[in-house]
Amino acid sequence: LGGAVGSNIFLAKQAPHYWLGYGLALGMIAAAIISTFILRIAYGVLNKKRDQMNEEEIRAKYTEEELLDMGDKSPLYRYVI
Repeated sequence: LGGAVGSNIFLAKQAPHYWLGYGLALGMIAAAIISTFILRIAYGVLNKKRDQMNEEEIRAKYTEEELLDMGDKSPLYRYVI
C-alpha cells in the first residue's frame, strides 16, 4: 500500500524537493501527534471519572464475570499512554 501511495505523491516533476510528498508526510506526522495528545486528555478524563468509584463499590455492583465481559468498558479498566 505504501508503494502505491508513494508513487502518486512523490512526483518525478517535483524532484529533488518533492514538496507534495514531504508535505503530506509531515502533515500525517502532525496529525498523529495531535491525535496522541487528544487521546491522552480524553483517557485522563475517563480515568478520573472511573476513579470516583472505589473498587469495593464496583465489586458489589458487578460480578467478576460481568467485569471481564465488559472489557475496556469495565469501571476497573484504566487507559495508559
